[in-house]
Amino acid sequence: MAGEAEQNPRFFVAVHVGAGYHAPSNEKNLRSAMKRACLAAASILRKGLWWMCRCCFSGYSNTGDINRMRWFSCHWNFSICWNPVIFKDDPSTNAGRGSNLTEDGHVECDASVMDGDSGAFGSVGAVPACRPGVRNAIQIAALLAKEQMLGSSLLGRVPPIFLVGEGARVWAKSKGIDLTATIEEADEWLVTEKARQQWQKYRAMLDDAMAKKKNSSVETAMLSELKAQPSDSSKGNEGGQSSALEDDYIMDTVGVICVDTEGHIASGASSGGIALKVSGRVGLAAMYGSGCWASSKGPFGAPFIVGCCATGAGESLMRGFAARECCISSSLSQAGPASACTKVLRSVVQNSSQHGTDKSAGILLVQADAPITAPQNSPKLKAIEMAASYSSMSFGIGYFGSSMERPKVSILRSSKLQGRTGIDHFEARVPLEKSLQ
Repeated sequence: MAGEAEQNPRFFVAVHVGAGYHAPSNEKNLRSAMKRACLAAASILRKGLWWMCRCCFSGYSNTGDINRMRWFSCHWNFSICWNPVIFKDDPSTNAGRGSNLTEDGHVECDASVMDGDSGAFGSVGAVPACRPGVRNAIQIAALLAKEQMLGSSLLGRVPPIFLVGEGARVWAKSKGIDLTATIEEADEWLVTEKARQQWQKYRAMLDDAMAKKKNSSVETAMLSELKAQPSDSSKGNEGGQSSALEDDYIMDTVGVICVDTEGHIASGASSGGIALKVSGRVGLAAMYGSGCWASSKGPFGAPFIVGCCATGAGESLMRGFAARECCISSSLSQAGPASACTKVLRSVVQNSSQHGTDKSAGILLVQADAPITAPQNSPKLKAIEMAASYSSMSFGIGYFGSSMERPKVSILRSSKLQGRTGIDHFEARVPLEKSLQ
């Protein structure tokens, strides 16, 4: 029937809560956050594409503009579904509230979104929350991408795709995005007690090393220890081994990939960055082609629906354009998404080993079968293949499709395979049409 796709839209959403070490004591909170994120996304994707477009572009009367921008709905879905869970409510992830602090003791966030059909990309880096600032960096990134869909602004100026620091905050304010009223309000909301204690511990380590005026090798060793061990500060312990294993050390981003009933795909990423980072440092989640990627075509123009999010050792993943390379590798190979993820991650691990830097990382990839098109019917998504590869101690992922009764979420942990190859992986194929019983 012609209206079947509208009445029973198919969808798929995959999320992750970072690679690194997820303490068993916090696993319940992380699993709950992923479930709520999947359900929030599904509640909108179930309502169909045009409902989302009306919500996102209700102020536009030009039908041509709406048609041109309609596939951006998945982006906005990311900002309005993932944000309330991860940014506003849940301090258990390293994004927004609960983020790692800079060396100055403040929160600076990175975020990006990308639309697979148009290639529209919006990104912000080192967005400050230490003054009357922005709670939700991803909201600015989504608005940047939205304005690209609208085309040139006044006097033909090209809309920006990437804003950083204070400039991003000022631009957000000019577009009507809510800012915190005071520095105190920003800190009260974004800086958790656990993050503050972790910062105090690492800041004291850095100050002590600098006071001793030792050579740079001492500082490098201290920073390597900082990256290699999970924080034990929230337990009030003096660095005991058992306490260290009770706390999280989540490397970097949270991310999401959404696919709607017609196969339109979008992805997004957001992060509070690494602990004790230099103020102004722009991380993986903001960088084009690195933190997230989405495309509806292969490198030679043939239809190929794929999206990816990367997390972990930011500088190594940025140098290799990890998310983009994963999508391209998947489109060129017949070996499947798991092989593409592992191939890209292996190069990251090798590069990190050569330079003596942290090699913990995770890659989440979603590949959709081409939608089925029947006479007098809208295209309908058939099935999804997804894969997650990781070189870290753990990697938190979740996914939910229209054929599933409930989201599946898991904290993947390192196995004997990782001991041999340095990389673990998970893969699944999810049909999106509910079977008739």
